[in-house]
Amino acid sequence: MAIEHIRIKAYSRAKGHSALAAAAYRGGYLLTEPKSGARHDYRGRAGIIQSRCLAPPGSPPWVDDPQALWAAAEAAERRHNSTVCRDFAIALPHELDDPKRWDLVLDIAHRLIERYGFALQASHHRPTKDDPRYFYAHLLATTRRMEASGLTQKTRILDGRINGLAEIQWIRAMIAERINAHIAQAGIGDAVEHRSLNDRLEAMRGNGIFVQGQASFEDLLSRYRQEGRLLSVPDGHTAEQAQRERQGLGMDTPADETSVARMPIIRAPTDGLSSSRDDEAQSAIQGDRSGHQDKH
Repeated sequence: MAIEHIRIKAYSRAKGHSALAAAAYRGGYLLTEPKSGARHDYRGRAGIIQSRCLAPPGSPPWVDDPQALWAAAEAAERRHNSTVCRDFAIALPHELDDPKRWDLVLDIAHRLIERYGFALQASHHRPTKDDPRYFYAHLLATTRRMEASGLTQKTRILDGRINGLAEIQWIRAMIAERINAHIAQAGIGDAVEHRSLNDRLEAMRGNGIFVQGQASFEDLLSRYRQEGRLLSVPDGHTAEQAQRERQGLGMDTPADETSVARMPIIRAPTDGLSSSRDDEAQSAIQGDRSGHQDKH
Protein backbone atom coordinates (compact mmCIF):
# COMPACT_ATOMS: atom_id res chain seq x y z
CA MET A 1 0.00 0.00 0.00
CA ALA A 2 1.30 3.47 -0.90
CA ILE A 3 1.90 5.76 2.09
CA GLU A 4 1.22 9.50 1.80
CA HIS A 5 4.05 11.33 3.55
CA ILE A 6 4.85 14.99 2.92
CA ARG A 7 7.19 17.37 4.69
CA ILE A 8 7.44 21.05 3.83
CA LYS A 9 10.29 23.09 5.26
CA ALA A 10 11.85 26.48 4.63
CA TYR A 11 15.61 27.09 4.90
CA SER A 12 16.95 30.27 6.44
CA ARG A 13 20.28 32.04 6.05
CA ALA A 14 20.06 32.90 9.76
CA LYS A 15 20.59 29.21 10.54
CA GLY A 16 23.53 28.88 8.19
CA HIS A 17 21.57 27.26 5.40
CA SER A 18 22.57 27.63 1.76
CA ALA A 19 20.34 27.05 -1.26
CA LEU A 20 23.39 25.87 -3.21
CA ALA A 21 24.31 23.33 -0.53
CA ALA A 22 20.74 22.03 -0.35
CA ALA A 23 20.48 21.73 -4.14
CA ALA A 24 23.86 20.01 -4.46
CA TYR A 25 22.97 17.45 -1.81
CA ARG A 26 19.57 16.62 -3.26
CA GLY A 27 20.65 16.56 -6.90
CA GLY A 28 24.11 15.00 -6.59
CA TYR A 29 25.79 18.07 -8.07
CA LEU A 30 28.97 20.06 -7.62
CA LEU A 31 27.82 23.63 -6.89
CA THR A 32 30.00 26.57 -5.87
CA GLU A 33 29.17 29.58 -3.69
CA PRO A 34 29.91 32.63 -5.91
CA LYS A 35 30.97 34.88 -3.03
CA SER A 36 33.12 32.54 -0.94
CA GLY A 37 34.14 29.98 -3.54
CA ALA A 38 33.04 27.17 -1.19
CA ARG A 39 32.32 23.95 -3.08
CA HIS A 40 29.44 21.59 -2.33
CA ASP A 41 30.43 18.38 -4.09
CA TYR A 42 27.94 15.49 -3.96
CA ARG A 43 28.62 14.02 -7.39
CA GLY A 44 29.46 10.69 -5.79
CA ARG A 45 26.35 10.47 -3.66
CA ALA A 46 24.47 7.20 -4.16
CA GLY A 47 20.72 6.79 -4.46
CA ILE A 48 19.87 9.65 -6.82
CA ILE A 49 17.87 8.40 -9.80
CA GLN A 50 17.62 11.72 -11.62
CA SER A 51 17.31 15.44 -11.01
CA ARG A 52 16.38 18.45 -13.12
CA CYS A 53 15.34 22.09 -12.80
CA LEU A 54 11.89 23.30 -13.85
CA ALA A 55 10.34 26.76 -14.12
CA PRO A 56 7.23 28.55 -15.45
CA PRO A 57 6.90 29.10 -19.23
CA GLY A 58 8.80 32.15 -20.42
CA SER A 59 11.51 31.87 -17.77
CA PRO A 60 15.13 32.67 -18.72
CA PRO A 61 17.04 29.76 -20.29
CA TRP A 62 19.59 29.72 -17.46
CA VAL A 63 17.01 28.29 -15.03
CA ASP A 64 17.83 24.83 -16.42
CA ASP A 65 21.32 25.10 -14.90
CA PRO A 66 21.37 24.28 -11.15
CA GLN A 67 24.46 26.44 -10.56
CA ALA A 68 22.86 29.48 -12.21
CA LEU A 69 19.44 28.95 -10.63
CA TRP A 70 20.58 28.59 -7.03
CA ALA A 71 23.26 31.26 -7.28
CA ALA A 72 20.49 33.61 -8.44
CA ALA A 73 18.26 32.47 -5.58
CA GLU A 74 20.99 33.31 -3.06
CA ALA A 75 21.81 36.64 -4.72
CA ALA A 76 18.15 37.71 -4.66
CA GLU A 77 18.09 37.60 -0.86
CA ARG A 78 19.80 40.55 0.85
CA ARG A 79 18.96 40.07 4.52
CA HIS A 80 21.05 38.01 6.92
CA ASN A 81 17.94 36.07 7.99
CA SER A 82 16.34 35.60 4.57
CA THR A 83 14.61 32.37 3.64
CA VAL A 84 16.66 31.07 0.69
CA CYS A 85 14.71 28.00 -0.46
CA ARG A 86 11.79 25.77 0.42
CA ASP A 87 11.76 21.97 0.25
CA PHE A 88 8.79 19.70 -0.46
CA ALA A 89 9.81 16.15 0.48
CA ILE A 90 7.37 13.51 -0.76
CA ALA A 91 7.19 9.73 -0.33
CA LEU A 92 6.51 8.02 -3.66
CA PRO A 93 4.60 4.77 -4.32
CA HIS A 94 6.97 1.82 -4.45
CA GLU A 95 4.39 0.02 -6.58
CA LEU A 96 5.32 2.22 -9.55
CA ASP A 97 8.51 1.69 -11.57
CA ASP A 98 11.15 4.42 -11.91
CA PRO A 99 9.77 6.03 -15.11
CA LYS A 100 6.22 6.13 -13.74
CA ARG A 101 7.42 7.57 -10.43
CA TRP A 102 9.33 10.26 -12.31
CA ASP A 103 6.18 11.09 -14.30
CA LEU A 104 4.39 11.51 -10.96
CA VAL A 105 7.16 13.78 -9.64
CA LEU A 106 6.98 15.98 -12.73
CA ASP A 107 3.18 16.09 -12.53
CA ILE A 108 3.29 17.34 -8.92
CA ALA A 109 6.13 19.75 -9.70
CA HIS A 110 4.28 21.39 -12.60
CA ARG A 111 1.14 21.86 -10.48
CA LEU A 112 3.16 23.57 -7.74
CA ILE A 113 4.86 25.79 -10.33
CA GLU A 114 1.51 26.70 -11.88
CA ARG A 115 0.06 27.71 -8.51
CA TYR A 116 3.03 29.55 -6.99
CA GLY A 117 5.12 30.65 -9.97
CA PHE A 118 8.47 29.62 -8.50
CA ALA A 119 11.29 27.62 -10.07
CA LEU A 120 12.27 24.32 -8.52
CA GLN A 121 14.69 21.42 -8.70
CA ALA A 122 13.03 17.99 -8.76
CA SER A 123 15.19 15.12 -7.48
CA HIS A 124 14.08 11.47 -7.46
CA HIS A 125 15.78 9.25 -4.85
CA ARG A 126 16.04 5.52 -4.25
CA PRO A 127 15.17 3.97 -0.87
CA THR A 128 17.52 3.82 2.07
CA LYS A 129 19.00 0.46 2.94
CA ASP A 130 16.56 0.21 5.87
CA ASP A 131 13.40 0.08 3.75
CA PRO A 132 13.57 -1.00 0.08
CA ARG A 133 10.06 0.42 -0.55
CA TYR A 134 10.81 3.99 0.49
CA PHE A 135 11.24 5.90 -2.78
CA TYR A 136 10.94 9.65 -2.38
CA ALA A 137 11.41 13.00 -4.08
CA HIS A 138 12.66 16.43 -3.08
CA LEU A 139 11.13 19.45 -4.82
CA LEU A 140 13.47 22.27 -3.81
CA ALA A 141 11.80 25.58 -4.70
CA THR A 142 12.89 29.19 -4.86
CA THR A 143 11.18 31.57 -2.44
CA ARG A 144 10.49 34.05 -5.24
CA ARG A 145 8.46 33.89 -8.42
CA MET A 146 10.40 33.20 -11.61
CA GLU A 147 9.50 35.44 -14.54
CA ALA A 148 11.11 36.43 -17.85
CA SER A 149 13.29 38.97 -16.05
CA GLY A 150 14.40 36.45 -13.44
CA LEU A 151 13.41 36.10 -9.79
CA THR A 152 10.87 38.70 -8.68
CA GLN A 153 8.51 39.00 -5.69
CA LYS A 154 8.48 36.67 -2.70
CA THR A 155 5.91 33.87 -2.47
CA ARG A 156 4.62 35.23 0.85
CA ILE A 157 1.53 33.05 0.71
CA LEU A 158 3.71 30.11 1.76
CA ASP A 159 5.17 31.92 4.78
CA GLY A 160 2.15 30.86 6.81
CA ARG A 161 1.19 34.29 8.08
CA ILE A 162 -2.20 34.61 6.39
CA ASN A 163 -3.29 31.60 4.33
CA GLY A 164 -0.41 29.28 5.11
CA LEU A 165 -2.51 26.50 6.64
CA ALA A 166 -4.97 26.56 3.76
CA GLU A 167 -2.08 26.33 1.28
CA ILE A 168 -0.55 23.39 3.14
CA GLN A 169 -3.89 21.61 3.05
CA TRP A 170 -4.21 22.31 -0.69
CA ILE A 171 -0.70 20.97 -1.33
CA ARG A 172 -1.30 17.79 0.64
CA ALA A 173 -4.68 17.17 -1.01
CA MET A 174 -3.25 17.81 -4.48
CA ILE A 175 -0.31 15.45 -3.93
CA ALA A 176 -2.56 12.70 -2.58
CA GLU A 177 -4.91 13.15 -5.54
CA ARG A 178 -2.06 12.93 -8.06
CA ILE A 179 -0.57 9.87 -6.35
CA ASN A 180 -3.97 8.16 -6.46
CA ALA A 181 -4.44 9.12 -10.11
CA HIS A 182 -1.07 7.65 -11.13
CA ILE A 183 -1.66 4.49 -9.07
CA ALA A 184 -5.08 4.06 -10.68
CA GLN A 185 -3.64 4.64 -14.14
CA ALA A 186 -1.09 1.90 -13.51
CA GLY A 187 -3.84 -0.38 -12.19
CA ILE A 188 -2.00 -1.22 -8.96
CA GLY A 189 -2.00 -0.38 -5.27
CA ASP A 190 -4.49 1.28 -2.94
CA ALA A 191 -5.45 4.92 -2.57
CA VAL A 192 -3.57 7.17 -0.14
CA GLU A 193 -5.21 9.51 2.39
CA HIS A 194 -3.98 13.04 3.08
CA ARG A 195 -6.18 13.93 6.07
CA SER A 196 -4.76 13.92 9.60
CA LEU A 197 -5.72 11.16 12.03
CA ASN A 198 -7.79 13.65 14.01
CA ASP A 199 -9.78 14.63 10.91
CA ARG A 200 -10.36 10.99 10.03
CA LEU A 201 -11.58 10.16 13.53
CA GLU A 202 -13.98 13.10 13.38
CA ALA A 203 -15.29 11.79 10.06
CA MET A 204 -15.81 8.36 11.63
CA ARG A 205 -17.77 9.96 14.46
CA GLY A 206 -19.96 11.77 11.96
CA ASN A 207 -20.60 8.53 10.07
CA GLY A 208 -21.57 6.65 13.23
CA ILE A 209 -18.55 4.33 13.13
CA PHE A 210 -16.33 6.17 15.61
CA VAL A 211 -16.32 3.33 18.16
CA GLN A 212 -15.10 0.85 15.58
CA GLY A 213 -12.49 3.31 14.32
CA GLN A 214 -11.31 4.11 17.83
CA ALA A 215 -10.90 0.42 18.65
CA SER A 216 -8.77 -0.10 15.55
CA PHE A 217 -6.76 3.00 16.38
CA GLU A 218 -6.09 1.84 19.97
CA ASP A 219 -5.08 -1.58 18.70
CA LEU A 220 -2.52 -0.04 16.35
CA LEU A 221 -1.12 2.17 19.10
CA SER A 222 -0.80 -0.76 21.49
CA ARG A 223 0.86 -3.01 18.94
CA TYR A 224 3.41 -0.46 17.81
CA ARG A 225 4.22 0.60 21.37
CA GLN A 226 4.97 -3.02 22.22
CA GLU A 227 7.21 -3.37 19.19
CA GLY A 228 8.91 -0.03 19.88
CA ARG A 229 8.45 1.10 16.29
CA LEU A 230 7.02 4.13 14.57
CA LEU A 231 3.34 4.06 13.81
CA SER A 232 3.10 3.45 10.07
CA VAL A 233 0.15 5.63 9.15
CA PRO A 234 -0.45 7.77 6.06
CA ASP A 235 0.61 10.97 7.83
CA GLY A 236 3.97 9.52 8.87
CA HIS A 237 3.23 10.25 12.53
CA THR A 238 4.98 8.62 15.45
CA ALA A 239 2.76 6.88 17.95
CA GLU A 240 3.26 9.73 20.43
CA GLN A 241 2.17 12.32 17.88
CA ALA A 242 -0.85 10.26 16.92
CA GLN A 243 -1.84 9.93 20.56
CA ARG A 244 -1.68 13.71 20.98
CA GLU A 245 -3.95 14.09 17.95
CA ARG A 246 -6.48 11.64 19.35
CA GLN A 247 -6.61 13.75 22.51
CA GLY A 248 -7.58 16.74 20.41
CA LEU A 249 -4.33 18.66 20.28
CA GLY A 250 -3.94 18.36 16.50
CA MET A 251 -0.79 18.32 14.40
CA ASP A 252 -0.78 21.70 12.75
CA THR A 253 1.23 24.48 14.38
CA PRO A 254 1.56 28.14 13.37
CA ALA A 255 4.30 28.51 10.80
CA ASP A 256 7.15 30.96 11.24
CA GLU A 257 9.75 32.41 8.87
CA THR A 258 11.82 29.23 8.85
CA SER A 259 9.14 26.57 8.74
CA VAL A 260 5.88 26.36 6.84
CA ALA A 261 4.87 23.03 8.37
CA ARG A 262 6.54 20.93 11.00
CA MET A 263 5.93 17.55 9.46
CA PRO A 264 8.01 14.38 9.97
CA ILE A 265 11.45 14.59 8.39
CA ILE A 266 12.17 12.33 5.43
CA ARG A 267 15.70 11.17 6.07
CA ALA A 268 17.77 10.54 2.97
CA PRO A 269 20.85 8.30 3.12
CA THR A 270 24.19 9.85 4.00
CA ASP A 271 26.19 6.67 3.41
CA GLY A 272 29.35 7.27 1.43
CA LEU A 273 29.94 10.77 2.78
CA SER A 274 33.21 11.34 4.57
CA SER A 275 33.01 12.35 8.24
CA SER A 276 34.30 15.82 7.36
CA ARG A 277 31.13 16.46 5.34
CA ASP A 278 28.59 15.12 7.84
CA ASP A 279 27.62 18.56 9.16
CA GLU A 280 26.93 19.91 5.69
CA ALA A 281 24.98 16.83 4.69
CA GLN A 282 22.74 16.99 7.73
CA SER A 283 22.22 20.74 7.31
CA ALA A 284 21.40 20.39 3.63
CA ILE A 285 18.87 17.61 4.04
CA GLN A 286 16.96 18.52 7.19
CA GLY A 287 17.54 22.15 7.92
CA ASP A 288 20.31 21.57 10.44
CA ARG A 289 17.96 19.94 12.91
CA SER A 290 20.86 18.97 15.16
CA GLY A 291 22.10 22.54 15.47
CA HIS A 292 25.09 22.32 13.13
CA GLN A 293 25.61 24.92 10.45
CA ASP A 294 26.92 24.63 6.91
CA LYS A 295 30.53 25.64 7.40
CA HIS A 296 31.68 24.95 3.83
